Amino acid sequence: MPILLPKQYVADNEGVFVQGPLIFLGGPIRGGGDWQAAMCDIIFSIVPGATIVCPCRWDITHRLHRHFVSVPVDESRGRQLDWERYYLRRAGIERVWGCVLFYLPVESKVKPHPGPEPYAMDTRGELGEWRLYMRHEDARVVVGAEEGFYGLSQIQRNFDAVLQRPFLIHSTMEETARAALAASAWMP
Repeated sequence: MPILLPKQYVADNEGVFVQGPLIFLGGPIRGGGDWQAAMCDIIFSIVPGATIVCPCRWDITHRLHRHFVSVPVDESRGRQLDWERYYLRRAGIERVWGCVLFYLPVESKVKPHPGPEPYAMDTRGELGEWRLYMRHEDARVVVGAEEGFYGLSQIQRNFDAVLQRPFLIHSTMEETARAALAASAWMP
């Protein structure tokens, strides 16, 4: 049940490290609550051997710290964005058993996005990029959203238009996790 955090690169060719499905968790980080931890719990309850790539900057005080992969962080390999793009591509396109899972929670009322940019701005751009990868590179992408996520109907219309078919956006975290594992071709 390993979790890779930002800037951790591991050898996953030929199953050296990553042997189960590789699931990248995409979605709002600042202002979205700790939805990633809840998603990890769900994925691990379904497939305990999954490897999750999580762009959160959790530290050893996080409740899931026992699952963190302990590898040196190589600052020379670039920024977090480089790491994200590497693992997004590994999970969604290159790796046989992998999927990019986007989850769109409503903005937290307790700890909202600090701004000044809008909540989930980067996620919206990533969704647009990955729609195109789905269309042109058969990328494996699953999207789930909490009811009330601002702009969800437009996101839905954009997926339908680019993919030229109805695209299912899942309404619960568990449905989203199960769909991502199924898309990764690794369901028990």
